[in-house]
Amino acid sequence: MMKYLLILINITIILSFTSCSPCNNSTEKQENNSNDDAKVSYVYQNDAQTKSIKKKGATIVKLAALTLGKALNKAVLEDGAENAIDFCSHQAMSITDSLATAEGVTIRRLAKKNRNPENETNAVESKIYKQYVMEWLSKRPLEPKITIDNDGHPVYYKPIIINQKCLTCHGKPGETMPENIASKIKELYPNDKAINFEDKHPRGMWAITFNNIKIGE
Repeated sequence: MMKYLLILINITIILSFTSCSPCNNSTEKQENNSNDDAKVSYVYQNDAQTKSIKKKGATIVKLAALTLGKALNKAVLEDGAENAIDFCSHQAMSITDSLATAEGVTIRRLAKKNRNPENETNAVESKIYKQYVMEWLSKRPLEPKITIDNDGHPVYYKPIIINQKCLTCHGKPGETMPENIASKIKELYPNDKAINFEDKHPRGMWAITFNNIKIGE
């Protein structure tokens, strides 16, 4: 329990946001009383269009994760774990970009504790991520969420959960994360924040933007 409380305190300090609460309307903007005026427009409808977005989003996330996982495993087998870090640094984004082009979407992997600064969450995304963290701390199911971006496009979110294998590169340096791996990551990512995770912790989230769809059209 103390470990969970410490995580909650750290997340609260990092995000400095209040959590979003659900509403009964099909789509409603959830506002925060923090210093910024970021708003999250969640989609609560369960119509055919929303179901299709959920199904397609889940398929794309699964395909992206499998593709990245296979490529990373191959790099580890061929070059070793330390050298395979270069794969994540130089090839991971090109793989997801290729899949995104084929599917007509934008694929992002977002995190507050990010390794690549390009994966930093903005104010809206931070609120969505914090809601996932609060649900995780409450031991509630982490279900996919759909929001509407500023251009009216639906965005499918799904949390990224750390597993035991991930701890080699995202665990505690000198413990679950070998020192040589920690040194290599520090070399490639001087400002790395994606460490000190434990098994089953939420690390970030997938965000799939459907650029060819507008809610209600």
